[in-house]
Amino acid sequence: MQKITLHTKPQPPNSPTSNLKSPIKDVNERLNGVRQCFNPLFPLFSPGSSVVDHFPSRFSFYSPLSSSNEDLYHHLQNLDQAFRSSQTVPHNIAIIADGGIKKSQVATVVAHIWSENSIVQRLQANSINITSIEAELMAIHLGLIPAMEEENIHNIIIITNSIAAAKKVFESKTDSLQNMFILVTLAIDSFFRKDGRNKIQFWFCPSKAKWPKHKLIDDQVKASNCAPIFPSKESHLFNKKKECNNILSEWQDSFITNPKSVRGHLVSLR
Repeated sequence: MQKITLHTKPQPPNSPTSNLKSPIKDVNERLNGVRQCFNPLFPLFSPGSSVVDHFPSRFSFYSPLSSSNEDLYHHLQNLDQAFRSSQTVPHNIAIIADGGIKKSQVATVVAHIWSENSIVQRLQANSINITSIEAELMAIHLGLIPAMEEENIHNIIIITNSIAAAKKVFESKTDSLQNMFILVTLAIDSFFRKDGRNKIQFWFCPSKAKWPKHKLIDDQVKASNCAPIFPSKESHLFNKKKECNNILSEWQDSFITNPKSVRGHLVSLR
């Protein structure tokens, strides 16, 4: 999302233009706010039609039993075994995903797709003005979509440090973020329908565990130094913003210098 900064002339509280209403004046606030939208009518989010309703046994989540170091150690042992199995058993693939946000508000998301003990795809994307859980969802989406498009893949293991984000993909209750992962939900539904053997496992791996495979992408996310990209002076968006600023400025000046004439003009346009 690109940031637009509009410059308008400050007006005294009682000036003729102080009460002027225009969608142009508050475009910056509207475009750069964290907007939350949800489509409750989307079929896969309707009761009885969701992925959970149709395929409850085809996906699973794995996390430590508690926050203790002992349970985390046992969980990481199981994660190691699951990952090794995904690299030796035919028709299996593993995805390791992570996302983070810098102080510049630029989010970096990374996904590595593993097959036969090698990284077959290294994927990275950047975004701006998104929340941390949206960044984690974006990382899962980044790796999951191409993995599901692979031929003869029946079991996918996703390793992430945000199981909470992964679970949102399967929630049928109203959620403000569901509109952003409609594509993921559709792809998972299609993947399950394609073959009765297809399954997806989600494994939790906290960054603090420094599990070697996950640490690779965690370091890549932290090392990313992508600056936010704003409109250049030659861009169409910048030129339209400049044009709108000029029009608004002309109207404001007209109200100040000759308010009666402007009011008469507006009446004639009715």
